[in-house]
Amino acid sequence: MSATRLTRALFYSAATLRGATKTQVRSACSGCSSCSSLCGQKGAKRDLSLTAAARQFAAPQMKPQVSGVVSSKLRNDMLEVKFGDGTEGRLPFVWLRDNCQCPQCFSVEALGRKLLMDDLDVEVQPTEVEETMDGLMVKWSDGHQSEYSTNWLQNRSFTPTSRALHRERYALRREPWGAEHTMKNFDYNTLMSDDRVLLDWLLTMERKGSAMVKNAPKKDVAGPELIEHIAFVKQSHYGPHSPVINRPNTNNVAFTNAKLGMHNDLPQYEHMPGIIFIQCVAQHPGAGGESIVTDGLFAAEELRRNHPEDFKILSSTDMYFWDKGHANYSWEMPEFYKIAKFPVIKVNGNNEVVQIAVSNTTRDSHMDLPPQEVKKYYAAYKRFYIILSANAMTFKMEQGDMMTLDNVRCLHGRESYDADSQRHIETSYLDWDEARCRRRRLQEKFGCFI
Repeated sequence: MSATRLTRALFYSAATLRGATKTQVRSACSGCSSCSSLCGQKGAKRDLSLTAAARQFAAPQMKPQVSGVVSSKLRNDMLEVKFGDGTEGRLPFVWLRDNCQCPQCFSVEALGRKLLMDDLDVEVQPTEVEETMDGLMVKWSDGHQSEYSTNWLQNRSFTPTSRALHRERYALRREPWGAEHTMKNFDYNTLMSDDRVLLDWLLTMERKGSAMVKNAPKKDVAGPELIEHIAFVKQSHYGPHSPVINRPNTNNVAFTNAKLGMHNDLPQYEHMPGIIFIQCVAQHPGAGGESIVTDGLFAAEELRRNHPEDFKILSSTDMYFWDKGHANYSWEMPEFYKIAKFPVIKVNGNNEVVQIAVSNTTRDSHMDLPPQEVKKYYAAYKRFYIILSANAMTFKMEQGDMMTLDNVRCLHGRESYDADSQRHIETSYLDWDEARCRRRRLQEKFGCFI
């Protein structure tokens, strides 16, 4: 072992030295760089608390963390580092420099980058790297100096584990289900008073896309009041809530007593509502008014597996959705005319299903297709609907029930009922941005943030 390596070993095991070994780098070394650094006590404390929570959440997978960066090596456009707990990371220069969190480059108060892309040299290189008990110090060819805490670097070290953990921070992994599914029950008043139960509901909605809230108060704003306890109501041209009753001079087929096929609400909006709250204020007695619910994610994956060409058609061909009408109530938009356009099955860059948009009532008669492709499209759409129907569950909500569904994943419908019935359902919406926001904050509050 060289004298330098022996010094490092003693330094990190006994933690008796405060000096740091320095790696001198010739400016001729090729690479591109962007730096991420953590400066100041506020930022350090924040990252330490997040890392501690991550350790608690993933305790079986992660070893106890040892402070410091043990070694670093320049390789191409990367800085390869080994942490004190034995884990390693490969940190691109350009990423490191771009994410420097010193007061000049980053606002600790606003938690936002101040460094402008105009001022970033993508070919910037380290001229000096210093390993410390707290992390790394890097001097750059553009004259800047950055410091990085160990915890901050490990959380963002580009390893499969760190990337997977942040994917879960963004959105939890969804679990498809079929007709055998049973919704988890929650109590309305407990959701309003106990944040741990509210977190459980948020986690359930993100993973399963469905839950039943029991004992909702008999008033038309019970849904909006629960949503306001979480975040903000998603408004539509129907206002903050919609009475789903048999209306005279109706402005939507849903506001009649007719049977409704399975659908997602408001696909005529470019940004569809994330979660729908369906409250039963009064149910129709006897036969009629039953709810039908199915998991579009499950059906989409069945279609992909068994009929890949149909999946390709529905995930690559845009469909128009529209809605035009007038107000029935004072809180509704006096006149509206919405048009949106996207595939029935929307996938992301990883070919994962991220949205389902099915609605027979608002599906437009305009189709942006050559006429010879129309029948093939209908055949794929009909096959998808058959799969949705084959895996649906049917039940009857009771007064005080409030069904909550992931509206960009699950579909719902209802059986017809007598025209003179007093059946009264209320719907309101919450965006997924707000729901996930509350979920992350509650995970931080209870120390289970990944």
